Amino acid sequence: MLRIFNSEEELANEVAHVMMHHLAHDEHPVFCLASGSTPQISYRKFAGRAGGEPGIKRLRFVSLDEWVGIDRSSEGSCYQMLNRDLFSLLPLKPDQIAFFDGTNPDLQQECDRIDRFIEQHPITFSLMGVGMNGHIGLNEPGQPVLSRSSVVDLSATTRDVAQKYFHKPTVLEKGITLGLGQIAASRRVIVAITGGRKAGIVREIFMNPEARLPAQELLDCDHIDFFLDQAAAASLD
Repeated sequence: MLRIFNSEEELANEVAHVMMHHLAHDEHPVFCLASGSTPQISYRKFAGRAGGEPGIKRLRFVSLDEWVGIDRSSEGSCYQMLNRDLFSLLPLKPDQIAFFDGTNPDLQQECDRIDRFIEQHPITFSLMGVGMNGHIGLNEPGQPVLSRSSVVDLSATTRDVAQKYFHKPTVLEKGITLGLGQIAASRRVIVAITGGRKAGIVREIFMNPEARLPAQELLDCDHIDFFLDQAAAASLD
């Protein structure tokens, strides 16, 4: 389903509402969440509502992706962004978070570890963003559709855009990511896209079926909703 909201604030309120619903009603809530600028408002709203809820003790988080070679304590790591915007705002214990370690010399071991976690703790809710090139997580355009966690080559667009997360130029060549198959298997998925800078890729996703973008793999699924604000939807007919 496609929903268009009047503002980013309105969209974030609805996302936080959905997150609260899953926190309250999932017997074993497991969230997979994108990092970055798009979901920041949603996470802060959720944290403001969820901190005192009893279900927070049952909530688990599983990593979506991470930059290979970047320590999780680094400012621009996916873990650090989520820690700043959400984890640190909630009363969580370390064992409630299962996250990729992009510095592990054995990256296949990292893939296997997260895959096992998901097999034991199926994802009940995923919140995804969409990259400027239509990627989901670090599933990049032009690559085979991944069913499991994998190490991937980053596109030039992703490498360039990601520099905004770091204080100084940072070499990024590879990432580690959940596969689209794992994301789509979540009980509920919201793909949130905000801002006029995303209007072009939104048009490609919804109006150019030949584009073969990763985000298009999540279209037409009953349990997956695309949430746009008016600015992101500006180029849609």
